[in-house]
Amino acid sequence: MDPTADIDIPALFGALALNMASVTTIAIGVFYTRYRRKDLAVVFWFFNVCLFLTVRVIQMTQVAAALGFGLFAILSIIRLRSEPFSNREIGYFFGALVIGLLNGIGTPSTWLTISLNLVLLVSIYVLDHPLVMQSGERRHIVLDRIETDPTKLRSMLEERLGVRVTDTTIVSIDFIRDAMQLDVTVRPELVASVSLDEASVRRPH
Repeated sequence: MDPTADIDIPALFGALALNMASVTTIAIGVFYTRYRRKDLAVVFWFFNVCLFLTVRVIQMTQVAAALGFGLFAILSIIRLRSEPFSNREIGYFFGALVIGLLNGIGTPSTWLTISLNLVLLVSIYVLDHPLVMQSGERRHIVLDRIETDPTKLRSMLEERLGVRVTDTTIVSIDFIRDAMQLDVTVRPELVASVSLDEASVRRPH
């Protein structure tokens, strides 16, 4: 008896095509186009495809529950990068994950599945569009002097970083080394030149 006799091949490849189109739109059409992070775009795309195929294989077996628990146990212990995701990257990663599960598991209606894909794609595109909501980029700054006056501190940071500072939070003050650590929020359109996640501001000699 052919084990593939009960498998709807056209439906399987249709779901795969829909999944590939959706994750390509998120990973490459939106994320890579906006942020030029090829490494993360590849992670989002490949993880989605692997998840889709795994879910489909689980559905074709008679031990779906056991394999499902095993899958999520494995996913829970995998560290995908040496450094943590930013909040934005987590959002894109979660979107790729949900699309893989949605298309892998499927819904009773093909049009419902397509509609849910469109809802997710439109949400990601619109909510992360630079013209929709203006947000700040968070940077960790090590300053080799102590300045507690908020106005003077903001002016000094803007002059040294060359960006518009919208908020500063003092993390720690070291009176022995005459230094302080800050979390600084800057305007996103002016942060292109500050590419490091952690910057060190030095006093000129």
